[in-house]
Amino acid sequence: MEHTIALLGFGNVLRAFAELLEQKNPTLEQRYGYRLKVVGISTNSHGRAIDPAGIKLSQALELVRSGEGLDSLDAGWNIQSTPEFIQAVPAEVILEATWLDPTSGQPAIDFVRTALETGKHVVTANKGPVAFAYQSLRDLARQKDLGFLFESTVMDGMPLHSLAREGLLGLEISRIRGILNSTTNAILTRLEEGIAFEKAVAEMQEAGLAEADPSNDVDGWDSAVKIVVLANVFMGGDLRPSDVHREGIRDITLQDAKSALTNGERIKLVCEATQEGGHIHAQVRPLRLPLSDPLANTNYTVCAVSIDTDVLPQVSLIEGPSSPTTTAYGMLVDTLNVLRGRR
Repeated sequence: MEHTIALLGFGNVLRAFAELLEQKNPTLEQRYGYRLKVVGISTNSHGRAIDPAGIKLSQALELVRSGEGLDSLDAGWNIQSTPEFIQAVPAEVILEATWLDPTSGQPAIDFVRTALETGKHVVTANKGPVAFAYQSLRDLARQKDLGFLFESTVMDGMPLHSLAREGLLGLEISRIRGILNSTTNAILTRLEEGIAFEKAVAEMQEAGLAEADPSNDVDGWDSAVKIVVLANVFMGGDLRPSDVHREGIRDITLQDAKSALTNGERIKLVCEATQEGGHIHAQVRPLRLPLSDPLANTNYTVCAVSIDTDVLPQVSLIEGPSSPTTTAYGMLVDTLNVLRGRR
């Protein structure tokens, strides 16, 4: 059975998704009877295209890589804005991976809401809608009997949010603790190895893991948004990133990292949410962890999360090195789950 999807954004993640989809479509059809067809792509910098007959992804990828727009792939729709695109595109599922403002969650919140209001399922890799508007968007999706899934918002394609949805039903979660930002984790590892902070940041920028302005990572904003996502989804919270006590790693020196190692410890940027008496508290701060702590052994771009419940004492996931492809995989799985009726 053929299903139609549209891509909101066409940066690293959704370009990786396009490549992954071309690779996996035969497998999806053989194993599950699904074939996914992209009928629209909307971008800020490369224009928009809609074609109900299907957009050839190899052509879209080549156009964007060569710096050209997508207009030549459009079948006469001439859409001028992203909200207009969301309403018009004849797709069952909207995949959203646009730019995030970590202080407001916009414009992704409005994009997701518009898609749901027009009867389209939503799969997002954007943390903003879950960190700033989870309850209202979840309730809207339920009201419309639509899927609103977001596996790739934390730890890429690891089956983390599916645990909350299906694997940890009926449990009371008292604490979530994790290393959730791969860039800062890699910087701290390089400090241990004798590389100065500025050079370590530059290495992450060269590798495409940190932006030209690395503040979202090193000042703990990305980690704060992610722990809010987990607190809201797993604990039923209604937190915002501004509710998180946040300390970054900007003041950690090479000497600090080496001193910790000498004392059998590692400095890690630890995200934590705790729930007690109906109150949820969240924080992000660098801590010296003993080497016996599993989180202390997540080096370079490895991330991990540990969840404490009233029945299962500790549920942990460790993610290997991440990439746009691992994030894209989470979006692919969410799309399949939406089409399978997961809500």
